[in-house]
Amino acid sequence: MKDIEPKFRCAACNRGVLNRSVARCLYCGANLPEEVKLAPELIAQREAEHARREEIRARLALRSPVQAESSRINPLDVIDGVEAGIDVIALLGDGISALGDLLS
Repeated sequence: MKDIEPKFRCAACNRGVLNRSVARCLYCGANLPEEVKLAPELIAQREAEHARREEIRARLALRSPVQAESSRINPLDVIDGVEAGIDVIALLGDGISALGDLLS
């Protein structure tokens, strides 16, 4: 496996920076230089996007049981549908036979 070289390193321990959103190195706890940290505006954008997605997940989680309940298929409806399909196929077959009789 090819090693990936980190773009930013901690000045204290020289290990790769794992999260540029935090002010300290996650390995040694040293303060990260300003040029390594993300701009506060970018951090705010990420947090807003994360909050928006969490809100959507929460709404979907509330909606899911209701949707699952309403989308259940009644087995009798499936049987009725299959029977109707068979009847249609039989009618088509009869129509084709009658057409063949007319043409011959």
